[in-house]
Amino acid sequence: MTNGPKKPPLLRVTNLGLRRLSTSEPMTILSDVSFELGRGEILGIIGESGAGKSTLGNAVLGLLPSEFQRISGMIELDGKSIDSMEADERDTLRGRRISAIFQDHTASLDPLMTVGAQVQETILAADGCVTRREARTRAVELLARVGIPDPQDRYGNYPHQFSGGQRQRAVIAIALAGSPDIIIADEPTSALDATVQKQILKLLRSLVDETGISIILVTHDMGVVSEITDRVLVMRNGQVVEQDRAQLILDRPTNDYTRSLLAAVPRLRISTAMEGVPANNTATVSQEAAKGGNMFLVAADVSKAFSTQGLSRMFGKNRVKFALRDVTIALPPGAITGIVGESGSGKTTIGRIIAGLDTASAGTVTIAGNKFDVSKAGRRNGLLGRVQMIFQDPAVSLNPRMTIGETLRESVRFGADPRLEKGPADVETMMDRLGLPRSFLTRHPHQLSGGQKQRVCIARALLARPQIIVADEPTSALDVSVQAEIVKLLKDTIAEQNITMIFISHDLAVVQQLCSSVYIFKDGRVEDFGPSDFVFSHSPNPYTRALIAARPARFIG
Repeated sequence: MTNGPKKPPLLRVTNLGLRRLSTSEPMTILSDVSFELGRGEILGIIGESGAGKSTLGNAVLGLLPSEFQRISGMIELDGKSIDSMEADERDTLRGRRISAIFQDHTASLDPLMTVGAQVQETILAADGCVTRREARTRAVELLARVGIPDPQDRYGNYPHQFSGGQRQRAVIAIALAGSPDIIIADEPTSALDATVQKQILKLLRSLVDETGISIILVTHDMGVVSEITDRVLVMRNGQVVEQDRAQLILDRPTNDYTRSLLAAVPRLRISTAMEGVPANNTATVSQEAAKGGNMFLVAADVSKAFSTQGLSRMFGKNRVKFALRDVTIALPPGAITGIVGESGSGKTTIGRIIAGLDTASAGTVTIAGNKFDVSKAGRRNGLLGRVQMIFQDPAVSLNPRMTIGETLRESVRFGADPRLEKGPADVETMMDRLGLPRSFLTRHPHQLSGGQKQRVCIARALLARPQIIVADEPTSALDVSVQAEIVKLLKDTIAEQNITMIFISHDLAVVQQLCSSVYIFKDGRVEDFGPSDFVFSHSPNPYTRALIAARPARFIG
């Protein structure tokens, strides 16, 4: 690092205070928040759900809802107060000088436009002098830059034809399309598996180093913080409790709250002991397990094929793509079994088929000796009601017109098994167990943070008292301290109610803590299988070892 006069910050926030107006009384959301963002710097903002991280990012972007009121402070870009700018100049900032990558990549993309057209549209909006042909060429270059394979061909694909990781890359391309000075990335990797997350983080770091762009990275993932951030801002209850260089925060935190966050990060345990290890640990073990008589749920030889349509079909290129090929998994009663794999490996597809939300092209699902025809939708084959699903995206899975209380009471009323002697769990007690204030029962989903909404979704599934729960990334939106509490709650509840659970996740450490066994999926097949501790410590499978190697080394041990 060279010595010399300190360069003025690109962005400076000074004593920012915000409150939310409500029908009862105003609530303080941010209080005296101050920080600086240098050029070519990545600033990480961490803290628990509801700490004000996303609100701070939206304040910089100028995207706060009308019920938020500024009570103090100033936001300056290049030494000029954004508030003092003319309205046209402020509007020009958003999307051009300051861009955003939002947490929900699905909601960020227009499902009726091709991905390439959305990138091209952003380029045209940012630069009125560029031609449509030039904008298309640059859009293809941006898709290539963020790692989209065959960008010329994928230009004409729609968002639903991309995997989750590829959609997130497309959103990054759109954020870069206006050549901004600052990108505010709100949980850009929370729903991504370890290998794709590592690729995205490497991409963001290289973009900063190559272009000098600055990034504000809002996250609850300490692994992300340790990988790419230069400085870290720790927030709690709308206030900054600590900020410093990333290495100092991670190695020698001075605040007790920061220390508690670091202590709560799950660590992947790699053991050298071989006691109790099965001699054979290949994917064929799952086939042998399915033949056993002590399995509560068996999905046997399940395949799912998609037919490519649209332009490719018009030109005679209609092809069949398999999301699943001859997948067999077997779950013992009252156990939690993990499914791990990269984006597009078929994890969610097998979960949705078992839940009766998707049909299969071939195969069977057997629950407690009863066979279900998975070629039919769940309402017709009888799976709906037996299986509850916790979806990856809580914002989409909650009815925006219903209060939290109405949603949970509906789950109790329609989901509970009438054969149970004991009545369904009390809604308020479940709120207490999940660390949610009972006052939230009168709120609507948009009034909760992402982590709080995910806890509501978990409560909804547990209150229904199903035989099986399929949990698709249920902790991806939760901060580490809440995640530890939720993992304990799930373990206890599964044991108490004898529920069988499929736990789909990209977080290997959480899977190891929660699941007795794990299936590793790759390209729609079972690549590896076995007891969790053995698979993560001793499996010789190259793909399994690659997933482990993608996890930040600081949190292995």
